[in-house]
Amino acid sequence: MQTGKGGAQARMSIWPFRRSKAEVDAERLLAAVTAASRNPALFGDGRIPDSVQGRFEAMAVHAVLALFRLRSEPAAEPLAQAFTDRFFSVLDGGLRETGVTDTAIPKRMHRLAGDFYGRLKAYSAGLEAVDQAALARALGRNILGDEAHPYGAQLAVHVLSLSRALAQRPIEALLSDEAWSPPSR
Repeated sequence: MQTGKGGAQARMSIWPFRRSKAEVDAERLLAAVTAASRNPALFGDGRIPDSVQGRFEAMAVHAVLALFRLRSEPAAEPLAQAFTDRFFSVLDGGLRETGVTDTAIPKRMHRLAGDFYGRLKAYSAGLEAVDQAALARALGRNILGDEAHPYGAQLAVHVLSLSRALAQRPIEALLSDEAWSPPSR
């Protein structure tokens, strides 16, 4: 330990590496996205199935909303990358917790990544065009296995409404659960 001004000892960190602001913010954003994706109103009979796949789908929808918002501001690119890295790290950990073997993890992660990026493309197209019908078809197809499922249309209304609300908030606000509360109509 070194002695600083006034005889106070300066503390030395045991771990010499500090996480970047983007990594810290990505952790907070992922916590907010996770909380939003666990909203009980999204799950149940005729809605998102309360299963491992259903929970992935709910997470994917909210992660897409986060990335869609972050992409609107070039300065948020480091946060978008850190969020994506953290998101996939959590998916990897979830697979391991469910008992997927180390040798099967890469194949499963590759499939999940393909599924997620397909959803990112489909949902972003609907969000960008503010096309509720296209978004409803994509949500119905991916989450419910039926493009014409009635809950796909209801979910599209929710997702578009949440996207509009997120667009009105500064990036920093997305790091809290409050930003992800369903907008009042």
